[in-house]
Amino acid sequence: MRILLVDDDAFSRKLMSFYLKPMGVEVELLAGGMECLERVAAQTPDLILMDCQMPEMDGFETTRRLRASAYAGVILALTGNSDEETLRRCSECGMNGHMSKPVDAALLRTRIEEALPHLTLAGAPAPVAAEPVAVEDPLARARKIADAARSPAILARLVGSFLKSADETVGMLEAALQSQDAPAVAAAAHRLRGSSGSFGATSLSEAAGKLEDALQSQNLEQCQPLIASVRNLWPPLRELLVNNSGGTNP
Repeated sequence: MRILLVDDDAFSRKLMSFYLKPMGVEVELLAGGMECLERVAAQTPDLILMDCQMPEMDGFETTRRLRASAYAGVILALTGNSDEETLRRCSECGMNGHMSKPVDAALLRTRIEEALPHLTLAGAPAPVAAEPVAVEDPLARARKIADAARSPAILARLVGSFLKSADETVGMLEAALQSQDAPAVAAAAHRLRGSSGSFGATSLSEAAGKLEDALQSQNLEQCQPLIASVRNLWPPLRELLVNNSGGTNP
């Protein structure tokens, strides 16, 4: 089985690849819609996992172009929003279903098996993730993946990938704030919301999500408390991750 994973965030691609490879599938990681169109034209995949919000060409437009080119395979949306408008757009552009981020291994396996029941995945079904405890442990999800693979090195790789992605996104956020570019701030907040949620850094994900949502109806000045929250959360979280994952520092 050949799967294309299309997501502009490097950490999200890395995490999903750790989920997919034990299933015995061939996975190709792509960073954008245009790259996806080129790869499908060269070799038809069995399934595409498509991030909805990407720069230059989003998942909706990419899917419309794929359907217009006669691609009839399964396309499952990956989205941080599950509101009615987003789900309507997924359906209208030709997607076959969706998964809300953060996606865990068990749900991903279930959705693939439902979409392609004639194909058999390798490995045992992944256990359903337990409900998070009251005290947040941003390393819990990465530790579970490393433990399941019996490879401590995976923890350092996941943390390093997340740190690199988050550093880049926080830099984008700061640059957008410096230029007072509200749409760019919202885009950076959306990206940070998704990658932090996927990693397991719930507090940072929630803070970035509140900023993204608020910018739909408020200006940057009105969002200063939410901006400050994101800024204040990242440095101590970053230090915690570096100090508790073998000193990983990209």
